[in-house]
Amino acid sequence: MLLAAFTFGCHEELPELDRLIAPSDLNLNVNVSEDGSGQVNFQASAKDAMVYHYYLGIDDNESPVISPDGSFTYAYKASGTYFPRVLAFGAGGQSSSTAAEIEVNVVFEPPTELVTELTNNSSRTWVWHKSVPGHLGVGPEFYDDGSVGDAPIWYTAAPFEKESAGCLYSDEITFTQNANGAVSMQLTNNGVTYFHIDEAADALGVARPASDECYEYAVPETNLVSFFESDNGIPGSTDVGMELSGGGFMSYYLNSSVYEIMSIEDGVMTVRVVQDVDGFKLAWYQTFIATDAQDDEGDNNASYELVWSDEFDTEGAPDAAIWTYDLGTGTNGWGNNESQYYTDRAENIKVENGLLKITALRENFSGSQFTSARIKTENNFEFTYGKVEVRAKLPEGVGTWPAIWMLGANFDQVSWPACGEIDIMEHVGRDQDQILASLHSPSSFGATQNSGKTTVSGVSNEFHVYAVEWTEESITFSVDDQAFYSYNPEVKNNDTWPFDKDFFLILNVAMGGTLGGEIDGNFTESTMEVDYVKVYQQQ
Repeated sequence: MLLAAFTFGCHEELPELDRLIAPSDLNLNVNVSEDGSGQVNFQASAKDAMVYHYYLGIDDNESPVISPDGSFTYAYKASGTYFPRVLAFGAGGQSSSTAAEIEVNVVFEPPTELVTELTNNSSRTWVWHKSVPGHLGVGPEFYDDGSVGDAPIWYTAAPFEKESAGCLYSDEITFTQNANGAVSMQLTNNGVTYFHIDEAADALGVARPASDECYEYAVPETNLVSFFESDNGIPGSTDVGMELSGGGFMSYYLNSSVYEIMSIEDGVMTVRVVQDVDGFKLAWYQTFIATDAQDDEGDNNASYELVWSDEFDTEGAPDAAIWTYDLGTGTNGWGNNESQYYTDRAENIKVENGLLKITALRENFSGSQFTSARIKTENNFEFTYGKVEVRAKLPEGVGTWPAIWMLGANFDQVSWPACGEIDIMEHVGRDQDQILASLHSPSSFGATQNSGKTTVSGVSNEFHVYAVEWTEESITFSVDDQAFYSYNPEVKNNDTWPFDKDFFLILNVAMGGTLGGEIDGNFTESTMEVDYVKVYQQQ
């Protein structure tokens, strides 16, 4: 009986639902202010309407603004043509809609101190702040919770990372304010521009490159700068944006002329630009430094400058002026019971297509079952303190043991571990994608306790930057500018800190041994590829 009563009750409501009618005679009156405020007054009316939803025509994904009586006022932030629309809803959700086209003129006066910082009250030239981490980076336009993205959480460039691009860091951006207060921008790029991979294909009609590339591309002589209130909701932002006329852009081509000024102070400026790639939006962050600010403290508090590098751009054997070889099997398999015989043959080591290639092979050679190579800068390049970066793709296969490391230059005098050892990167094939970093000293050697590890996806399929930052106080290891282990002993003496003198660099691929372990019976060969080795030191 209860069920019957409930069912009957439901049926009693159905006649009311059948009478729903969509609002009719929908009218929209729009009054655009002409005082430069950007304010627009909307008034909608419709027969049988209960509520109105306004869409302002600012963004395809915008949420509606709800007005119970149809009246609504909004101040647009930038001049332009907009297509606002209104939906009138009746009982039960039936709706009608109409739209309008409006021209909005916004006169926005940016803070005087911001324009002064940008132009120095006349003219000021900016360049990439290449020495700081994250001078170029990317993150989401919006986080999953709908809040505005405020950080490059997906990628941040390491210091000087884009030097190999060959064109990006040579760009200069000059902002000039004339006597009437108008601001313009001029990009000087020597006719060559660094393109995002997707934009290169669209803007130049070339095949989509595998990575960002430099292309010949002429830019306008000057671009007028229009300031607007960005109101992006990011804490700490200036809430000021600028649009460059004529398709202007700030050095890196992302097919956008609109930049939000996140911060600008003491000659350092960070901007945010939203890039639309087939409807998916990315927020790029770019940091520049004024050339006059560079003179204050080097590169305006820049920590490092490039002092030495090898980018392996000469085919054949590694540069003999830089690299020497360890040959043979060493004592007890180089102290680790390793299985390979190190050679200087092209089969095991060569420079090809801009890459150093160290190949471990299964073959019978001088009593060993495997061959490989190990090179070092001993007596050619040795240094104390700095930052080392090595961009590499690692070999794979159970039993492989590639390493990028450093050894104390006094090794011949005091032997190991008194000389100290800094292992920037070690990887073993049985633990694919796990990267190790270690330090060996008299207080901790062999199975050292001074070690850290991190997981990095695709180390044998993609290049990653393995780095160590070595100072008088600490040693910090990172992959792709993400630190994962730091060593800073409270007591620094010969036992804990033999890291206060010259070291040299070593690159090798070992097989088996105490760390590499048992070698896969099906292993035949695998290669470590190195794009560059760079050393930076404080000025």
